[in-house]
Amino acid sequence: MLFRRITIIFCLLHLMTQIFCQERKSSLIIGFRPHYGFIVKHSGKLEGLTKTFPWGLEVDVNWQLMSEKSWQYCFCYPRAGVSFFYTNFANPKLLGSSFELYPFVEPSINGDRKLHATIRFGMGPTFLNNVFDSVENPGNKFYSSVISFIVHADLGLNYVINERLYLRVSADFNHISNGGIKNPNLGINFPSASIGLEYNFNPLPYIHRSKDKSVKLIPYNHRFDLTVFATGKTAVKGHNRYPVYGFSPGFSYVVGRQHAVSMAAEFTVDLADGKLIIKDSLMKNDDFIDHKYIALLAGHDLILGRFNFYQQLGVYLYSPFERRDKVFQRYGLNFYLTKKLFIGTNIKAHRQVADFLDFRAGLSF
Repeated sequence: MLFRRITIIFCLLHLMTQIFCQERKSSLIIGFRPHYGFIVKHSGKLEGLTKTFPWGLEVDVNWQLMSEKSWQYCFCYPRAGVSFFYTNFANPKLLGSSFELYPFVEPSINGDRKLHATIRFGMGPTFLNNVFDSVENPGNKFYSSVISFIVHADLGLNYVINERLYLRVSADFNHISNGGIKNPNLGINFPSASIGLEYNFNPLPYIHRSKDKSVKLIPYNHRFDLTVFATGKTAVKGHNRYPVYGFSPGFSYVVGRQHAVSMAAEFTVDLADGKLIIKDSLMKNDDFIDHKYIALLAGHDLILGRFNFYQQLGVYLYSPFERRDKVFQRYGLNFYLTKKLFIGTNIKAHRQVADFLDFRAGLSF
């Protein structure tokens, strides 16, 4: 399920914007790590596909941010960067390999100590070289899109050998999925362990700063949103994509320096479900069932500059077509082009199964 989808502090990509636009107090770090892991069996349909042990190689380029503005967001000096991650699933006949490229953010814990911890979150595209094919590769139930998405999270321990060279050990969790755009799409989960070295090209001294919680990071107390969204989706066991579109009014109320609580309504037209309904009705000679639905959602916003990462739990108020569950989750990321206009992406899921990934635009008031 895209690892609880688009894992919280990914929205700290606001800090990456600082790197290219205005950040000056940062040092460049390059890291290299081999990985070794296993595949999690999260469905009975994966029998025989999870008995291999994937291995991989990761190279990343990142910046250690040392400015006061960076400190204010997490009361730490985070890193932000881009990683290239090659994974061999040790099953070339069915699963092949994955070539991943993802931006990440990495807050640190006790970053002034010789041995300190980091937490990394990232998401990006991945190229898969042996996806499901009904004729040539029907056994791959994990993924069916050559271009999919990876969500990565890890807990790392960093030991400072000297001011330029670091030893890094980490426990990683990786998830690859296409967000329900094409079936089959059970998604592949593969935890791994890694050990490697990092080199700092221009180390900067650690600056001890006070935690000033009075600094206001969100310039408003509440916000009204009007959002439209659209995507394409395949019907189960089908290959053609059908439009899914809708609109959603919402309200958010700020409750902290970077947090807000939100409520929203949603009206959605799902023509892929409509195709299933027509097929089922013709087979059973039943009356047609409406494929549109109305839902109510509530959740949490993490707001960092122009980025807003949000998680919502929804319940269907009107849905004649019987869906997988009566409730669902949404995980989204919006980027504000101006103070009022935003664009973004969002994934809807029923528990661990993605329904669809959509793209959206909206206005805030």
